[in-house]
Amino acid sequence: MKKAIHFQSQPVVFNCASCNSNFTIDSTAKQKDLAIDICGKCHPFYIGQLTKQTVHGRAEKLSQKFNAGKAFLENKTKKSNQAKVEKQTRHRSINEL
Repeated sequence: MKKAIHFQSQPVVFNCASCNSNFTIDSTAKQKDLAIDICGKCHPFYIGQLTKQTVHGRAEKLSQKFNAGKAFLENKTKKSNQAKVEKQTRHRSINEL
C-alpha cells in the first residue's frame, strides 16, 4: 500500500441544529466542527412521527379536473334554467305587452 495517497481521518464533532446534540465520528473532513441540519435523534423518520402525505397519481388528478369541470357546467346550466323560469313567470305590465 502506498503511504501518501490515503486521506487522514480525524475525530470530527457534528452539531445538530434541530436538537442541539453533539456526536463525534472519525471523518476525513478538514474541519473539526461541522453543523448539520438534522440528525438521527430528531429526524421524523427515525423517531416514528412521520406524517402521512397524500400523493395523487396522474389518473386521480385528471379525474379531479374532470369532476370540477362537470360541477361548473352543472351550476352554469342551473343558473341559466333559473333565469329562464323567472323570465317566464314574471308578471308583465300592460305597457310591456
